[in-house]
Amino acid sequence: MNPPSPSKCPRHGMRKVMVDDAKELERRWSDLPPELLSKIANCLGCFDLLRFRFVCKDWHFASLTASASVESSPGRKPCFLLHGESAENCILYSQVEKKKYMINIPELREATCLASNQGWLLLFQQGVIFFFCPFSGSRIDLPAFPQAGAEKEFSGHVGAFSSPPTSPDCTVAVICRKSEHRVEMNVLDRKSSEWTKHEYSHFRGYFRTIKCATCHDGVFYFIDDTHKVLTFSAGTGIWKIYRIVDSSEETEADSLPFVHMDKYFSASELKKKMELGDDVSIVTCAASLPGSRHEIIINNENIDAMEGAETQQQLKGIWIQPRFFQIPPEYTWSL
Repeated sequence: MNPPSPSKCPRHGMRKVMVDDAKELERRWSDLPPELLSKIANCLGCFDLLRFRFVCKDWHFASLTASASVESSPGRKPCFLLHGESAENCILYSQVEKKKYMINIPELREATCLASNQGWLLLFQQGVIFFFCPFSGSRIDLPAFPQAGAEKEFSGHVGAFSSPPTSPDCTVAVICRKSEHRVEMNVLDRKSSEWTKHEYSHFRGYFRTIKCATCHDGVFYFIDDTHKVLTFSAGTGIWKIYRIVDSSEETEADSLPFVHMDKYFSASELKKKMELGDDVSIVTCAASLPGSRHEIIINNENIDAMEGAETQQQLKGIWIQPRFFQIPPEYTWSL
């Protein structure tokens, strides 16, 4: 009995069906239902989400509500954004991927970062203060800052905000030392069109260079380089000052509602990992990050170039969660 021809053989026929099905599945991959595409996009980190959005129009549309929330999971290491004073070409280093990216951000040209929290940056650039998400390009301009025109850059200023700038209860505070015995802070909330100034006087030299700031339950915390903590209640307008001590020193002392980390850049050996030269000096911006139990605050840090280097590159660095936030073009700060 002659064997059946390949075209009639069940085994060959099944193989043909399998091949055809594979081609059909491959053809339909870009035609996945929008609700399934949205679920996929919501599970992606920021870098994968950016790649996802560039596949086609349908994938871009399906990812409009995605924000890379996975990047805000506790213990997730932040990225480091490095930029020069007069250039808009930046280096973004991912500690998770251990990889560098070149990115163009015009908003960082001649800009100073005052705060970094939940993927949003509070920036001061050429007399204008605004919120900015560098991964989506979303920007929210704030009302004119007092005397901003007289200060080309905010040297010594530190900022904090209570919640994302799209939240109706977001409050922003920017503080600086005006003298050895006085600090000045300007506060703005979503219901206000002008900043409100507050001042605090202290003994000469008692509260020094501010290293970081954050907000917790309506109270702003400012920590200096001598481990002093100055607090301001946005609701009552009351200032208080504390000294940070080791838990073994005073068992009755109150605990901070966050963990603050000093010299995080140096401890992470990022200068070596980013292949930066000995002639590079860096000033970093403090950042707030989610932790497994408490919020983590990374202090400002100055990394000097190696002594004896012929030329020095003075750069600025920002710790940031790579989140993606998209807002309508007509979105404004005032409610």
